[in-house]
Amino acid sequence: MKKLVKNKKLFIGCSFILLLLLFSFVYSLFLHNIISQPPDAIYGEDHRLVDVPPYPPSKEHPLGVDRYGEDILWKVIDGAKYTIMVAFIVSVIRITISLFGSILFVMFLHRLTFIIESFIRAFRFIPGVILAYIFFMTIKSDTGISNLTLITQQVLVLGFIGGIPLTGYLATELRGFLKNDFIKCSQSLGATKSWLIRKHIMNYLRPRLLILFAQQVVQSLLILVHLGVFQMIIGKVKTLKFMNGISSADSVTLSLSNEWSGLIGLSYRELMLNQWIVVGPSVAFVLTIYSFRLIEKGLKETLEGPEQNHILIEKETLTAEDSGSPFTLVTKKSSHLHT
Repeated sequence: MKKLVKNKKLFIGCSFILLLLLFSFVYSLFLHNIISQPPDAIYGEDHRLVDVPPYPPSKEHPLGVDRYGEDILWKVIDGAKYTIMVAFIVSVIRITISLFGSILFVMFLHRLTFIIESFIRAFRFIPGVILAYIFFMTIKSDTGISNLTLITQQVLVLGFIGGIPLTGYLATELRGFLKNDFIKCSQSLGATKSWLIRKHIMNYLRPRLLILFAQQVVQSLLILVHLGVFQMIIGKVKTLKFMNGISSADSVTLSLSNEWSGLIGLSYRELMLNQWIVVGPSVAFVLTIYSFRLIEKGLKETLEGPEQNHILIEKETLTAEDSGSPFTLVTKKSSHLHT
């Protein structure tokens, strides 16, 4: 635990994510009704109209104001909790599916290896964003579905399409781990499968699952960005209509939760008009993904340290055996373990 706290990469990444989540909840609970909205119009001398939304970035509005009069910075902060929580939940579902699926596959269903691996291989060749798009289109075709049910189904879809390939990866890792000599010795001494799972496999997978969780959060955020490009967002949307000219009316779709992929995907037209409207949520995605990359690297440096020490001990063992001095072997091994 002390190593986790002392790791700078892990500390910086976790601090940014926690502060972002805290600020997002504080804004929604306390600041939302306190902070004043941007003006509907800016007037100059003699009450002449100077400007109307969208407003470019300024000191008062660092990320600008969109054409509907909403401050982009506060929209990004408000949507942070929804985006990160969805990524968290999707990652937990993926890890859960892959953990139980790989153990079940390797320990109990090894006779069905060809069928199961063929099923997993199919998910590897089809991009996950395409599968998610197809499922999202099917789910959204049901107009009578509630918002909570819609979000639940979308999250389960994202978890399933990512959990299946991850199951194949963990199954490969487990097969290699079960080939170790101490596993074979345990089996020869009468160890049952449940014993191997509780005492060996779970101890082996526990640190790797933390690293995989950080990786899957990044993958979940990326697939949310890709779905946003296709205007497929988490949850329901609201439609606003406004007059275009004298008699024609246009409609625009907005996200109910300010989730970042929705802020990007539903504002894609602004790339040719007012780019700062899309830059805000895009920068938020980049910083969040970078923070989780730091968390992943910090976990690797901390949790994989004992394995590196084990490799160094084996190298010193070979050197001592070559020199023919058994006392050198014991001295080097013990001193390295104490460090």
